[in-house]
Amino acid sequence: MRFFNLLSGRLRSVLLSAAILIGFACGPSSYDINEFMSFFMPESSQTAPRDQIYHFTPQLYRYDDYFDTDEDTVVTDENVLAWKAYSRGKVSETEISAALYSRDNQASNGLVRWATATNPAALTYLKLAWQAEEAAPRPVNVWEADSVRQDTSGSVLTTLLAEARTGFESTQEPFLKERYAFQAVKLAAMAKNYALSRTLYDNQVRPLSKKTFLSDWSLCRHAGATMALGDTAQALYEFAQVFDRCPSRRREAETSLRIYGIRFRKKTLDFCKNDREKAAVYAICAIQPKQDALPFLKEMASLNPENPLIELVMAREINRNEYFFFQDSSPINVYDDKTRTDSLNFVDRKNEAPDYFQQLREFALQSAGNTKLGNPAFWYTATAYLDYLAKAYPDAKTNLDLASQQPTNNPMLKKQIALQQMLLLTAQTESLTPDVETQLIGYLEQFGNSTSFHMTNAFVETCKQLAVKYGYGKPAEKESGGWLSGCFRSKSDQPDGPSTAKAFLLTALTSSQLNRNDLYFDSHSDLYDIEDTTSSATIRNVVQFATQSNPTGFDQRLLKLTGFTNDALYLLLGRRLLAENQYAEAAEAYAKVSPKTWNTEPFTSYFNENPFVVTLPGKQRGTKPANAYTPVSFLKKMVDLENQAKTASGDAAADLYYQLGCGAFNMSWFGNAWLLVRARWSGAEPVLYQYTYRQVQQPQRDRGLQLVGEQDYYTNVTAKAFFEKAMAAAKNPELAAKACFMAARCEQNAFRTRQEIEYARRNYAIDPKPFDTEMKNLRREQYSASLTKLAKEYAQTRFHKEMIRECATYSDFLAGK
Repeated sequence: MRFFNLLSGRLRSVLLSAAILIGFACGPSSYDINEFMSFFMPESSQTAPRDQIYHFTPQLYRYDDYFDTDEDTVVTDENVLAWKAYSRGKVSETEISAALYSRDNQASNGLVRWATATNPAALTYLKLAWQAEEAAPRPVNVWEADSVRQDTSGSVLTTLLAEARTGFESTQEPFLKERYAFQAVKLAAMAKNYALSRTLYDNQVRPLSKKTFLSDWSLCRHAGATMALGDTAQALYEFAQVFDRCPSRRREAETSLRIYGIRFRKKTLDFCKNDREKAAVYAICAIQPKQDALPFLKEMASLNPENPLIELVMAREINRNEYFFFQDSSPINVYDDKTRTDSLNFVDRKNEAPDYFQQLREFALQSAGNTKLGNPAFWYTATAYLDYLAKAYPDAKTNLDLASQQPTNNPMLKKQIALQQMLLLTAQTESLTPDVETQLIGYLEQFGNSTSFHMTNAFVETCKQLAVKYGYGKPAEKESGGWLSGCFRSKSDQPDGPSTAKAFLLTALTSSQLNRNDLYFDSHSDLYDIEDTTSSATIRNVVQFATQSNPTGFDQRLLKLTGFTNDALYLLLGRRLLAENQYAEAAEAYAKVSPKTWNTEPFTSYFNENPFVVTLPGKQRGTKPANAYTPVSFLKKMVDLENQAKTASGDAAADLYYQLGCGAFNMSWFGNAWLLVRARWSGAEPVLYQYTYRQVQQPQRDRGLQLVGEQDYYTNVTAKAFFEKAMAAAKNPELAAKACFMAARCEQNAFRTRQEIEYARRNYAIDPKPFDTEMKNLRREQYSASLTKLAKEYAQTRFHKEMIRECATYSDFLAGK
């Protein structure tokens, strides 16, 4: 598949990256699988980095965090630091980590060397720990939890368990005693002797006078054994306590619930000794997926206002509700009764979203005044955001002003406040005065090109709304069906040239190409879809805006933000003029592009054939001569040929029209000069995927498909008309036959486009045989006139006989296939 893009902003003269190639071929996509539509950053809550895994995502976890294997998180964990202190700082953290987690038992390892020389008892324990780790079952396939490599000798675990129990009894050193106890509890659980595992915890770990985090590691194993024995309520309590007080086993404790779909059980509270322990139960339950957590959140705030996850749970609930709130329909594909039920449940939950937002808003506002919770900046920000979503803009402004007046050390919360100020200013603005423009461009500069999809979503939403306010959808554009055709305005309300230009530039900023080249978020549009559906009149306004003699500061900053250069804009103007067959005007636009452009990529690779030559079947190319034309000289010749043809007659006129036909043909998707009309070429065409994106509504998609069928770029209507004029003027039947054959090629290209459109209209779900029959009849009735004419009127020509021999398509047509 040939695929090329000429970027028309910034440098915009290189191939698109593989990421954008995939994005075009498969529709909008994202490299962050956690992405969803949201403007509220969970990082604005006070959350430790290790807990950001519990931010809401449509996936089970935030995978970028969950599969994080950064060595630093291992080197500095509690166990490594404990061994460092035990060795009195004689061994580095890196070597301790290698010994504990990579089973580096070589004599050269610092921990091994230290234990061998000064603490043989520690070395004895380490050898047991290494053997226990080696005996642990490992997944054969990390994606299949039930696929494990089991120990082939049950005696290994039995032997190791006996050694752990002996070690516990024989040592009086608290450091090693606690570790032997942990190994005993762990090994019994590994052997699936869950009752013994619990007993060992009760007899060895619980009595320890001095407990560290390692006792919580043992408790985590005890909880697992408790769950295996069927006491889910107690297991939930134990996992909650590990989750609450042992950061190094927080993930394991929470995962033990999530993987089995364990939810809150009231009976669990009976095991709690105080309010903190109850709050811990509510906390671990609040971050489980597929549930409303506001009741748990209220309990957490009441029982233990200092619980560090309260703000995280609030942010999580906002995000989780946004996932439903912003969806136009269920994103769940229906395959069977279960998925149909899931889809209907999603729709029901979406209908409940506004009411749930109101409940969250009431809690957030109450929390802003709760001095025990602290951090009113966060709670006022959350309240203001929920006001914004409800379109209660005055209340949103009041609460956002209160948020901005509160002290905070969280830089992401400060960004969230600014982000909401941008959204609110945009929503409330009726008249785009210079002062408002100055405020808005500052926000756009701050949030453009962000790697955060929340910021990008807000940036794109702001650009879309501002484009509408500047005149997105003016009447002159409506019939084009382009990106500036979304609204209905009276002629008296038609925007002026500068406003139209600003609307286009802001719309362009919603694209992945201008708003970060290396990331592609769901909220992004595609720049080339925007360009290819915008009229030359609009682009002319953009050029005038970019080249004005006295631009305002806003004008300059907006252009800088897009990255469009004058060369890029004149190139775009030329393309849009050619799409409308305005050859002379396009030549003038291309003449203003720097001449060196034509001697650089992509023109050296994709405008390197004579644009007046279309190779016919059987005509070997041989050595391809260098293209002697620049885009400017080519278009000037097209204009000259057209003028000459008006006064010529006979074969002279036919030859002129034939050259014009070849030039027009080559400026289509099927030709060698497509680069003069479009910035990209793909085998996915002529039906472009922008018309089947899932966020495009059905009427818009149908209109888009209709527009494809009307575009000369895919149908060769203009080229066909030139070839028909050549036929009509020709006295030489050979020349007429050749022109007729080219007219037939144009017809077949139009048919291919129509066929792809019909396929897309059926959502690519067809019964092949009836569809093929329908298309065969359609081709014969509407797209075979020139082929029929060639067969009937030029059957005696030498050209006709050559085509029978060289062109399989024509031979099949004559044979009735």
